[in-house]
This record gives sequence, structure tokens and C-alpha cells, in this order.
Amino acid sequence: MRHASNQFLARLAACLISFTTLPALAQQDAPPADQPAPQPAAVALPTARVVASTEPVSIGSRDGIDKAHLEFTPTGAGLAHLALPDAYQSVKHAAHVDLQSKITVGEGAARITAIPFAALAVTIDAQPVDLATNPVWTETAPGVFECFIDDAEGRPLLKITRIFALKGADRYGFTVTNTLTNLSDASHTVSLIQTGPIDLPKPDNTYGGDHRRIRFGYMYDAARQGSDTTVTVDDDLTRRTAFLGKKTETSLGKFYPSVYPVWPSTRTTKDGERLSWLAMTDRYFAVVVHPLFDPASVASPEDKLLSTIASIDRLVLNTGAAPNDTVMVLRFTGAAVDLAPGASAEQSFGVYAGPLSRPAIRQDPVLASLRMPEMVIYSMGGICAPCTFQWLTGTLMAVLKLFHSVTGDWAIAIMLLVVLVRGVLHPVTRWSQIRMQRFGVQMQAMAPKQAQLKEKYKDDPKKLQEEMAKLWREEGVNPASMLGCLPMFLQTPVWMALYATLFFAIELRQEPAFYGVFQTLTNGKWQFLSDLSQPDHAIPLPGSFSFWIWGTVGAINILPLALAFVFYAHQKFLTPPTTAALTPEQEQQQKIIKVMMVVMFPLMMYAAPSGLALYFITNSVLGIAEHKWIRAHMDKHGLLDPEKIKAERQAKGPGFMARLSEAAERQRQMQQAGRPAPGKKPGKKR
Repeated sequence: MRHASNQFLARLAACLISFTTLPALAQQDAPPADQPAPQPAAVALPTARVVASTEPVSIGSRDGIDKAHLEFTPTGAGLAHLALPDAYQSVKHAAHVDLQSKITVGEGAARITAIPFAALAVTIDAQPVDLATNPVWTETAPGVFECFIDDAEGRPLLKITRIFALKGADRYGFTVTNTLTNLSDASHTVSLIQTGPIDLPKPDNTYGGDHRRIRFGYMYDAARQGSDTTVTVDDDLTRRTAFLGKKTETSLGKFYPSVYPVWPSTRTTKDGERLSWLAMTDRYFAVVVHPLFDPASVASPEDKLLSTIASIDRLVLNTGAAPNDTVMVLRFTGAAVDLAPGASAEQSFGVYAGPLSRPAIRQDPVLASLRMPEMVIYSMGGICAPCTFQWLTGTLMAVLKLFHSVTGDWAIAIMLLVVLVRGVLHPVTRWSQIRMQRFGVQMQAMAPKQAQLKEKYKDDPKKLQEEMAKLWREEGVNPASMLGCLPMFLQTPVWMALYATLFFAIELRQEPAFYGVFQTLTNGKWQFLSDLSQPDHAIPLPGSFSFWIWGTVGAINILPLALAFVFYAHQKFLTPPTTAALTPEQEQQQKIIKVMMVVMFPLMMYAAPSGLALYFITNSVLGIAEHKWIRAHMDKHGLLDPEKIKAERQAKGPGFMARLSEAAERQRQMQQAGRPAPGKKPGKKR
């Protein structure tokens, strides 16, 4: 009997839900070679009572009154669609955002369908009962479903009730309540197996990569957590593909494992972490499964744990697909409950399905108590994540909102924010550019003398080094000036934070630039800059094409072309002509750098959101103006006169680096003369 139970659950894990017969389920995507062959059940098992299939009634309105619209399917009493009435897929408002919907892959016998938040099976005393293949669910009221399980003799054994309810008109998401009722005259141990959320829709615009992630909120083990009820929000920004595992080689090709543990895992068990909530997110939206409780009466950390779910696994429908093309669904194995005759057990959880917006999440006191607003992070992830400080992105976002409240336009707010950031960083920029350009002028003035020294001492590298150091001291060149570019690198986190903020800010989604003037003048026919979160869409194409770095492209974008022109001008102004003769290799390197800046970067930015393109264009134009102002300031005050620089340096005396160099030179000369360096006692001669 145990072998039959394991076989049943293995087939559910491999195929999830199918409209085909059970024998065909194991034919999908070549299961692992070590999977045992199906064995017939030794004895009859309990079965779900088959009912007439009917079309369920949806809950929630699509006219914006409610925050969610749920359409159901009789298969597993799950969701056919979960739409957001106040969010649309595009600025045309032709279709609502569909955060969850059933997905089908394959054809014929290999046809497999994933249904979110559906009942897969129930185990009764370790005996599995299928709840998804046949029509066994009856909708007794909108969003309320019931199913009956009979034992091998046909007597009532178990009743399962599933209730979907909206959270309220001002809150995103819904609740799921599963009630298990023992209808027999004996005690039984029961566990419900159901699906959770499935993959959020794959983005058409893949600029910056696929930003679908799996996030967690958790508590530490009881000893470490103590009585503290604060939920820890992970900051790993783990991409969904990390839960695919590694492909294994079979005779039919390479395949991901059909089942992969999500929680608990080896790492979470080792660290003693206990699950509070789990989220599947993309760039702008999230579907989060969380516990239900009264925030005003939380007595211990256990009140905030997702205790009704014992384990969560990742299932994949098309295990042989490319990583970002796989269809992933989470499977929840419910906590086992012991039911006395006639007893019932209720297992419930909440679901937040809405925008990644801290104000929207804070609307629900339960979510605020779980620290779910901290899930909203403006970061590209990867190697750039440590340099994207969230306190900085939060500050930039607050200032951006302030500018928008004043101007009423997000594009102008972005440009003003760039102006503000450059203004704040201007003292550092000016100091850095002056030092670098003065150093460059000094090096150019010394170039003939350095060439003479190289020729004179070409056979004596040590003497050449001494004479070069002497020349630098005589000319008043401070080696520390070479570090003039260091402050520019210190500004990098600021610009990275601004970049990530603009990319992930849902406030920019489907917002037009410059008060929608282009749409107003054309009565909505021209979609140029109609959505700051998408490319500018200047010249629509009759069709569309896909490119690996851009995703789906359906228009010619002109902002990247403007960006190329600005980069060219920026390079022209910021790269002063050199007086030194360049080797052919050096000339080739300069050409490559120019091509990379003027051609390659705008090409990579071709499918970038227009808000980011405006940010780069504004920043570069201001950079040109700032450089010209700094250069005029230097010319006016003679800051680039080599003789004046030399006189100033000599008047100040040797700097720290020069004194350090002189001390090293004196020590070397004394050692060569056989005398001890200052501060050292002479050693004994043997």
C-alpha cells in the first residue's frame, strides 16, 4: 500500500494536473531513469465522489470596485484566472493584468496543465486520493466548493470544503480556507496537497534580464528568535531559475528534476529558519502566500508562521525547456491533522496578489505586521546588489515623488532628480576633474623631458626610476593627483541606486511623459513616450520580432539614437586632444572605446524603458554643461598653466606623497652607503 501511495504522489509531482488519463501522466518530458515502474495497487483505495461538471461562478468585479477578480475551474477547485481590475497589460487598457492563470504545455497524451491554488490530492492514513483528474468538486456558492471522499466500500469518509474570499474593496488578494471533516466512525490522519502560485507571466521586454524571483519571510529557530515577533525578510533576491536545480542527462536529452524542495531546504534546515511567508515576484507585481492572524493579539513568533503548510516543492511542467521558458508551480503539502469521528480541522492562508508598492501592501495590517513592505527593493541584483543601498534608493524615490507632486509629470520629475543629484555631487566632480586635468597638463609638459631620460638611461632601469622621481619633484607633480578619479568612483553607488529606482518604480508604469502631449496632439494615435516603463515606441512596425537582448520589438525607438548622439558629444567634450604621439595600438584602443560608448551602449539600451533613456540623456547633457563650466573656470583662473601649477606646488612645499617618496629615497641611499636608516640601530658585524 505504501508503494502505491508513493507511486501516486510521484506521478502527481511529475505531471501536476492533466486532463488526460492517469496512465498518460508519466509520459511528460521523460521522467528520471531511476523512477520505479508503476505498480498496481494491492487493495482498493478511497476515492473522490464524481459529480456533474459545471462552470463555476467568479467572484470580484472587473470594473475597479474590487482589487481582485477570481475565475475558477472545476478541476481541483482552483483558479482559472486571477486578474487585477485596476491594472492593465498596456496603456491601451485592452486587457487587465492576469497575475495567475492556468497554463497548458504539450499536446495529445503529453498535454499538461498547471492550475494555481488547486487541490491535487488528499492523503488519508497515508492513502492518496486524487482530487484533480475527475470532476469531483461542486460549487455551492460563489467561491465555495465541496468534495466528498468515500471509502473502498462506498461509505462517506471525508468532506473537504474550500472557500475563496476577497480581502476587501481596499485590499489586494484573497483568503483560502480548507476545512477537512471526518464523516466516518473512526479516527484518521489527513493531509491536503494543493498547488500554490505558479509562475508570473514571462515579460516581453527582457531588458536587464528576467526579474522573476522567489522571496521569503521567516523566523529563526526558537532559541535564537526568542520572544521577538519580528519577521526577517530575505535580501538574497534569488531568481526563480535558482530553484530549477541541475539538468540530468537521459537517453532523450537533458531534463530538470520534476520536483525540487523550496521549503524546508538543506540551507533553511541548517540555519533553523521557519517559514512565515513566501512570494513569487516580477518587476512590478507579487503573489504572496502568508498566514492569517490578528496583528493586535500576536502573542508569540509562532503566530506569524505559515504553520498550515508542512513543505513546499517546486514542480516543472516542461523539464526539458530553457531556464526562463520553464513553467514552474509550487506544491504545498499541508500539515497532517488527526481527526476524530465527526471532527473538523480548518487550514487557511492569505494571498496578496497586487503591485510591488509599499503603500499598497501597508493597507493590510497583517502584511505590515509581517514586514512584507520590506520586500519592495530597488536593486538589479547580481554583483551590483551590494552597492545599491536601500536607504539611498528610498531617499531618491521620496524625492522623485516630491518632484512629481509639484510638477504632475514623472518625466520632468526624473529630469529634476538628475539635476538635483548632479548638483549635490558637483563639488566632488569639480575637485576630481580639476585634479585630473591639472595632472594631465603637467604630464604633457614633462613628456619631452621624460622621453630624454628614457633615452639616456634606457640601459639602467634603477637610475631611470631615480631620475624620474627627481623630475617629478622638480616639476612639482604630486603623485596623489593620479587618484583624482577616485571620488568619481565613490559616486557610483548613487547613480546605480538612481538607475535601479527608476527601473523598478511601479509609479512609472504606464505613465506618459511630458503630460501625455504626444497622445493629446494625435488623439491617442501616437504612442510615443506613452509609458515610461517601456521603450519610447516612436515609429510602430507592421509586425514584431524578437532579439535575445531586447525581447519582443514592435517599433523603432528614437531615444537610443538621441542617446548615441549625446554620448558622442559627451566624449568629444570630455576627451581633450592629446599632444603625445600615439602608437597604432593605442589609436586602435581609442577607436574601440569610442565605438563602445557611441554605438554599443545605446544599442544595448535600445529596449530600455524610456524613463531610463531620459535619465541617461539628461545626465549626459548636464555632464557636458558641467564639464564646460569647470573648464571655463580653470581657464579663467589659470589653473591649467604648467608654470603656475609648478610654482604653486613649490610654494606649498612637498606634499605627503612627495615626502613619502623622498623618505624612501633617503633610506635607499643610506642603505647603499652602508649606514643604518633613521630609527634603526646598526647591526653587529660578523
